[in-house]
Formats: sequence, structure tokens, C-alpha cells
Amino acid sequence: MNLPDTLPGLPVMNQTLPAPDSCPMTHNLVFSLLRKTQAPADLILLSALSTYSLLLQGRVDVERPGVGVGPVSLFGLTIADSGERKSTVARLLEKPVVEFQASQNEEYAEKVASYEAETEIFQDAVKVLRKRISGRLKKELDVDDLKCQLVELRKQKPKKPRKIQMIFEDVTTEAIAVELNQGCGSAALVSDEGATILNGRIVQDLPRLNKLWSAESFNVTRKSSESFTVNDARLTVSIMAQPSAVAKFMKKRGDESLGIGFLARFLVCNPDSSQGTRLLRGSLEGDCDGYQDYLQRANEILRTKEGHVENSKTGRKILRFTEEAKIYWEWLYNEIEQNLRINGRFQYARDHGSKLAENITRIAALLSCIEYGEDQKISIDVLKDAEVMGFFFSDVFLRCFESTPEYVKDLGALRDYLQGVRDDGRRFVRKNKIRQSGPSRMRNKPVLDFNLDELVRLGEISILVAHSGMMVVDLYPHYLHDDLQWSHFCLENRVPATDYRSLL
Repeated sequence: MNLPDTLPGLPVMNQTLPAPDSCPMTHNLVFSLLRKTQAPADLILLSALSTYSLLLQGRVDVERPGVGVGPVSLFGLTIADSGERKSTVARLLEKPVVEFQASQNEEYAEKVASYEAETEIFQDAVKVLRKRISGRLKKELDVDDLKCQLVELRKQKPKKPRKIQMIFEDVTTEAIAVELNQGCGSAALVSDEGATILNGRIVQDLPRLNKLWSAESFNVTRKSSESFTVNDARLTVSIMAQPSAVAKFMKKRGDESLGIGFLARFLVCNPDSSQGTRLLRGSLEGDCDGYQDYLQRANEILRTKEGHVENSKTGRKILRFTEEAKIYWEWLYNEIEQNLRINGRFQYARDHGSKLAENITRIAALLSCIEYGEDQKISIDVLKDAEVMGFFFSDVFLRCFESTPEYVKDLGALRDYLQGVRDDGRRFVRKNKIRQSGPSRMRNKPVLDFNLDELVRLGEISILVAHSGMMVVDLYPHYLHDDLQWSHFCLENRVPATDYRSLL
């Protein structure tokens, strides 16, 4: 597969979230809910993607070029204060799912009643046949014909109907494993009050959640009942939480969740507050068409979901990229991989970076399926929209969870401070001035000395020692000498204006 001669670079870090040009339904949905709720656009988008995942994960898989087929399920985390209308957005997007679930519960109750009646009849029939067999055995008569009847009867044993339970909140991993094993093999952990998940029972077993993200098999061993294996299940996670709930989770399980890559799997949203700007702007008539289109599309998917219950683990459709999109995906994958290196975008978040291409692939599959249906291949334009979304949420992850080494933070803090001095039009600054008014972490003399030496080594500064013993940092070491700046510096610091060229 040959790559084009010219390809763009990766999306610029911390850019604003542009509209998805190739995904009109998603664009219109976000716009409609933005007008309807005035919640932050990125909060709405991540909520929409999470709902797409819930709707489609049991119906489709996606083929990664050269890697293989896998799930489209997403893990999403929105960190936002109370009052940002997290619950409002979630309720609107989950409305068709909740209504479908209610109707399915009614149908399931009827099916269970029928199943229980059939089971009672079956058990009575078995009892009658066994009684006949027992009578013949007592008379030492042949029972081969009755044995064959019993075998055939047992083949007709009623099957318990599968329950379509799509949304869970406060559960254990074992409980959701049971549902995935006995139900349709697809579920979602959803909470618009994320503390119920982040500080609930299910996070006591993060490795299993990791396995569910990857659709890996795992065993559930139980003492009091039959053990079982969960195979090829699909799980969406959508958590909307206040910063305090996330902080509490990080305090208790932050090291573990980062260490085993649990949080690295998440798309993270931490929107700027829209509170104080949500003014009434007249009639919303016509502005909610995008939401109505979404409801129609969601209901279309849900109406055919019941037929997927029995074969959901084997009957998923595989979405594939167009040839052009395959080429672009290969380039994108390699670019992300190269950014795991030292000085790369993900050098301090390699676990997260290594999963970004996977998340972008899943987003692209969901967008393509929602916008254009299951029979269309994923286009390069949809993939590029997914790329922009993936990197946007990745940048938020880096801001919230990137674990930067202390020495890097120290050097960055000193660099920022010295750049501020440059921006003020100054060339020279006393070393003691840095200790006194610079970053708090520079008040430790060995730390300051180490970082100044590092900047000298990099050629960003030089150190001058005045005849009085005062140590001076020259912020432009490669510039010609500047007697005017030096004289002003000496006057300001009340030291003799010695020709600083003699100090070089």
C-alpha cells in the first residue's frame, strides 16, 4: 500500500472542536441540543458518541487494516461541575433507549410467564415418562422405546428467553458479567452522576473492565453457583461526573487506574462552563430538527435490535474502510506510534497514545454507521472527522491525567518564568531574583542550580558572575553585548556598572 507524497500533520494540540463536515446528522444533532440545552458542545458530542456506541456495539464490528476485526464500543468520561446540564443532555440522548427498554421489559415479562408455564408442562411430561420407565424396570421389561422418547423430550426443553437489558449503573463486575453471559452480550454502564460508578462497586475490578473494552474473554468463578466464561461481549461506559468525584476516585484508585491503562481507554471531556451565558434567544422552532432526526435513526436501530438478541454474538456486520481511508489510517497509526517516543506528543502518556488509533477507528465506524448505514464503507472524510474528535478528547486526557515527571515540570516552570522576563523587555535577571519571585519549585537551591545548568547546556541562557559575586542570568546568550541593558540592570540592582564583557 503506497502512501501519497504529501500528508498533513496531526491535529494541532488544544485546538477548538470544529464541526464534523462529513457527518451532517451528528453536526445537526449537536447544534440542536446546543440550542435546546445550551450545554457545552463538546459535552454534547461525547454524550452522542457514547449513545451511538450503546446503540451499535451489538450490531457492528470494525476491521482495522492489517490488525483485525474488533468492537466499536467506547469508554467516555465527562468532567463538569454541577449545573452544566449533564443530566439534561443524557436524558435527551438516552430517551429512545429508555423507552425501548420499558417496552422490552413488558414483552420479557410475558415471555417469562409463557416460559414458566411451558417448563411446568415439560417437567410434568418428564415426570410421567420417568414413572412409566420406572414401572417397566420393576417388571424387568424393555425400556428402549421410552428412553428414546425421554431423549427427544429433553431436546424440547423450553429455553429461558433472553432479556435485553441495555443500561446499568450501580452494579458489580460479576453482576454485569452474568447479564452479558445470559443476555444479549451487549450492555452499557451509564451514569450522569458518575460517583455511582467511579466510587461504586464496579471499579473494584478494573482489569475486567479493561478486558470488556477489548472484547476479551474472562472467567467468572463462583462458589455458590455455576461458574461461566464471558465471551466476545460488548460494553459501553459513559460517566458524567463532577470534579470532586473524579478527584476522590483518583485519590483512591488513581495509581491503579493509570498503571493498568484503565483511564487510558477513555475519551475525556472537561468543557469550559457555559453558565452565565445561557440566555433565552427566542423560539426554538425548527432548531430541533437534528434531534428529531436522531430520534428517528435511533428508533430504527432499536426496532431491529430484538432480532439480534439470539445471534448478537455471531451476527454482527463488519464495517470496513475504503481503499483511500485504509491508506490514511495506516499513516495516522504510524504517526501516533512515532509520537510515543521521547519528545513526542505522548511520551508521558504512552498507554493512552497507544490506544488512540483504536479509539479513532471506533469513532469512525460509529459515525459512518449512524450517518450512512451498515452497508457503506468508512470514507476518508469520516475518518478525518473521527481523527479530529479523537485528538480533541485526547488533548483533554493529557491535560487532566498526563503524568509528567517532576524534573520536566521544574524545567518547564523555569522556562515559562524566564520567558516572561524576556517578554518584559529584559535581558538580565539575578539568580537570587529567580529564587525570590520565580516559581515556588525554584526556591530549592539545588533544584534551581540543576535546571539553570540544563538551560545553559541547551544554549538557552548563560550565567555571568559579577565582581561582587552576584550571579546573573543572560537570557540572550547568542546576542551581541548590550551596554545599555547592562547599565540599566546594574543601576536597578545597585551594583557597580562594570563592563560586563569582562565577565564573559
